Amino acid sequence: MQMAIVKMSKFNLLVFNSDRENLLHELQKFNYVHFLDLKEDESLEDYDLNIVEVPESIVAVDEKIAKVRSAINTLSKYQKKETGLKAMQEGGETIEFTELEAKASKIDYETICGQVLELNSKMDELGQEIAKTNAEISELNPWVKLETPIKDLELFKQVEALLGTIPKKLRQNVENDLSTTEYTYFEVLSEDKDNLNVLLLIHRDELEKVRDILRSYSFSNTKINIEGDIATEIAKFEEEINQLKEMIFQNKGRLENLTEELSSLQIVYEYLMNVKLKLSASENFLKTDNINVIEGYIPTDMREEFTQVVKDSLNNLYYLELEEADKDDENVPILLKNSKFSRSFQSITQMYALPNYNEIDPTPLLAPFYSFFFGMMVADLGYGLLLFMATAFVLRVFNLTEEQKDTIRFFYYHSIFTILWGLIYGSFFSFTLPIQILDSATQYNQVLIISIVFGIIHIYFGLGVNGYMSLRDGRPLDALFDVGFWYMALTGGIILLLSAATSLIPEGVATVSKYVMIVGMVGIVLTGGRSSSNIGGRLAGGLYELYGISSYVGDFVSYSRLMALGLSGGFIASAINDMVFMLFDLGIIGIIFGVIIFIIGQSFNLFLSLLSAYVHSIRLAYVEFFGKFYEGGGKAFKFLRSKPKYISIK
Repeated sequence: MQMAIVKMSKFNLLVFNSDRENLLHELQKFNYVHFLDLKEDESLEDYDLNIVEVPESIVAVDEKIAKVRSAINTLSKYQKKETGLKAMQEGGETIEFTELEAKASKIDYETICGQVLELNSKMDELGQEIAKTNAEISELNPWVKLETPIKDLELFKQVEALLGTIPKKLRQNVENDLSTTEYTYFEVLSEDKDNLNVLLLIHRDELEKVRDILRSYSFSNTKINIEGDIATEIAKFEEEINQLKEMIFQNKGRLENLTEELSSLQIVYEYLMNVKLKLSASENFLKTDNINVIEGYIPTDMREEFTQVVKDSLNNLYYLELEEADKDDENVPILLKNSKFSRSFQSITQMYALPNYNEIDPTPLLAPFYSFFFGMMVADLGYGLLLFMATAFVLRVFNLTEEQKDTIRFFYYHSIFTILWGLIYGSFFSFTLPIQILDSATQYNQVLIISIVFGIIHIYFGLGVNGYMSLRDGRPLDALFDVGFWYMALTGGIILLLSAATSLIPEGVATVSKYVMIVGMVGIVLTGGRSSSNIGGRLAGGLYELYGISSYVGDFVSYSRLMALGLSGGFIASAINDMVFMLFDLGIIGIIFGVIIFIIGQSFNLFLSLLSAYVHSIRLAYVEFFGKFYEGGGKAFKFLRSKPKYISIK
């Protein structure tokens, strides 16, 4: 029994080089095929086999993908699409994979992309022209008070006109020194933060003297490359900018019209990505002069369909071997298949690590515990109802992808356990309900004990899974040594401690539990280091294993977070309620602000409670639960289709 890990079969396939492209075309429709990279197979090094080079056509495909992606990104900026709830309700387009190629072949995407890229390029050029013209206006603006045309400044015979800048802080010094001249005119036309923009009219008899003065005060000459007056030139530039903006507006309208082709380009993009994946798949193969050597895995329950696809695509000109995958083969890819409930929790397992092929999928095992603990940490009927109604509404109304549905269902299931624990604690937005089984605020010792008991059950279950795996693999002694002795040591120790703390445990039971604990501990010491080749190493390894009992104490205590997080969320909600009631006593204004604070405060506390429950439930799963039986490290099954980005493909 492999739980939710799909059983795999390994195939070895020999085909003619000329048939490879057609085979890959048909296998991509089949999809459920995972190729092995034979370049990494050392057992084939002694054979005279060459690497199959990726076809050169893949370069052209990459160029097409880049062009289509660029066109999609451009048009997406101008698409007038529904947003928010309506967009989620409508969802995205869904097509069959078998329709993808036919639809893409009918789309003249080269023309569309050409038009989009040309318009976008033209708009970029126009934008650069506007920026350049604005820069020229910026250069002229400081001199706009100069009403005389620039060319006229060069017509003087006895006077030289200078335009330039001097540091603002030196103005007084410059004016003082220039006052010693007789035929020099000095005017400040404008100023900025640091400099003065000035005009000087200098008689030629004083030119050298004035130049010396200006040089000593860091005067910088300014050359203006126009002939007319400044204001007229600025007006011309502004008119030019308006014309450029109008051209941009027209091109923008053309791009908005082209957004009607956006869905077509998205279909082409998905098609090209699959073409690229199909072409690149051949680099996993090896070949002789005429034959391709192909190895990989398929789901065992799809062997007949796979065989038929190969037969139809190769006209019986092939050699195919199929055998069940070796459960200890680390190259076997992992594909999980779970119920609707368990599938919502697969992301938790995948974040940790996919199981190895000889393990079991822990997802169905962690799912009920995870939701149970999540509900206990949030533990409020009001919060649970809000989460239930929100997730149920989204699932019923919105058109979601399967991945999105799994994410929403993940929290939908948690809402049920949150409601359950809210009823047990009698909490509704931290208001006490008439029916209350446990009061977490006053009976926290009982809640702590319950939390530890749930932790013991959780850890014992994890150990039990470890024992099951050993028995399944024909290793009953390992089940006894690695699980049975720990059950004895832990259970005996727990009962012995309880007998010392309470009189409810009969003396005879306490005595038996002590000997059970001793037998378990001795068993751990004698067998915990059995992998060592000498007696000393075995005893040292066994003692080290027994020392691990301290980690179990930490594991049990770790479940106190089930109580702590539930209490903290309840206390915060209660504090918010107290603030609201205080405001209610202030009259109508207080009531209005009280309602606002209640909504905002409870919403924030709900967010914190959900986030904390999500994180700490993961922690209990990864550390306390997975640590007892789960190793992970499996390789994900690689389908022969690209993961869609824009549309849903069945």
